[in-house]
Amino acid sequence: MEGKVLENKVALVTGGSSGMGRAIALGLAKYGAKIVCCDLKEMANPEGYEEDKNVPVAELVIRNGGSAIFCQVDISNAEQVGKAFEKTLTEFGRLDIVINCAGYWAPFRDFAHEDDELWSKMAAVNTLGTARMCRLAIQQFLKQEVDLKWGSRGRIVNISSCAGGFGFPGEVAYSATKASINHMTRAGALDHAKDYININCVAPGVVATGMARQNFENNAIHETMKKATPWPRLGTAVDIGEVVVFLCLPGSQWMTGQVLAVDGGMTIGVPPPQ
Repeated sequence: MEGKVLENKVALVTGGSSGMGRAIALGLAKYGAKIVCCDLKEMANPEGYEEDKNVPVAELVIRNGGSAIFCQVDISNAEQVGKAFEKTLTEFGRLDIVINCAGYWAPFRDFAHEDDELWSKMAAVNTLGTARMCRLAIQQFLKQEVDLKWGSRGRIVNISSCAGGFGFPGEVAYSATKASINHMTRAGALDHAKDYININCVAPGVVATGMARQNFENNAIHETMKKATPWPRLGTAVDIGEVVVFLCLPGSQWMTGQVLAVDGGMTIGVPPPQ
């Protein structure tokens, strides 16, 4: 790593207590960013794969000499989201980076067996919650000056899914809401490129997280996912975290409106037989 290039930046990460959000928050902190960890719970998902999951993200950052706070937030709750932004500005006085990693997923089921309750929950979190976070972030960024060295007034990185880019059986609602994040990224980036605000997206493939553990422990599903991934292994939270961090560094300042597949090649096509 090349120094604390984000030392004066404040990064708000939703879904930051566990999995990919946790890896992103810790990765940004290594570059010096002050972290606002937003999640339903301060502690990591006990089903997660993190070796240090018994220690909250904010505490880990502080132990390593950084600055961090935790905000309990359900991104489908407008009041809680508003309070998180207020707390961020009270504590740190500014906001530079927003990572929208919080999301909702439900076990696989055929389209005919999905219902309005599932679709409402998916839309409230994945689509409307992400949009709400983006809008409030942009409104704050517009109050701040462009950092010419960093190349931006503010950065947003959304987390969608490879399922938002191609058909995946058993998760129609999930796929549709993740596809909405992809296009939200592109259209939002068009609106605010003139403002020096970068809006990009990472679309993960199959990643080992607490939320996905049941899939990893189901032999049939696990083998299917491995066969669909050309790379010799499935993903880790750090694989996603490293790419998201890059999208917040000076070197990516001329990138906006991009949806980057970080999926071991899953979206390239059908892997050849082994």
